[in-house]
Amino acid sequence: MFFARRSVASARLLLRNQQPRRFDSHAAHHAEPVNESFGRSFYVTIGTFASAFVLYQISKSNEKSGSPSWITNLIHKWTPDEKIFEQRNAIHTAAMEKVAHDRHLFASQGPREFIELKQPEVSFSSVPPYNVAPGQSADLSHVVAHYQRQNQEMETARVARMKDGKVVSVYE
Repeated sequence: MFFARRSVASARLLLRNQQPRRFDSHAAHHAEPVNESFGRSFYVTIGTFASAFVLYQISKSNEKSGSPSWITNLIHKWTPDEKIFEQRNAIHTAAMEKVAHDRHLFASQGPREFIELKQPEVSFSSVPPYNVAPGQSADLSHVVAHYQRQNQEMETARVARMKDGKVVSVYE
């Protein structure tokens, strides 16, 4: 009984919130007749088909006489010569070969096996002495000497290249 009362109350709310029905007739309110044309798209379509048919008949009649049609002459007039395409293809092929050579050159180079330190003598000797037992610090003077020698050799090689006039770039 309780369930029936709850369902009747919700149905009553639904009926109350519904749109009311109207039963009056609209038969007396007709719009006046209007003359409708076919429209612009109809005439464009018919004109396109007619012009295509006429163009086809003209090109077909010239081919029967043995001379090429004016459409064929127009196409031959505006088509570039084969030599131009050959030149373009040759230039494009040369450029692609150069790009492929460069790509293979860069792809064949492996990654560097070590990371070049910017200031090796500073980074090795400027470690804070925390958690280091006495007597366990290493002598790194030979590492510093190695990098100083390497920088000196690079500088002498650069100066020699500049004297010979074989400078490749500013940064070498």
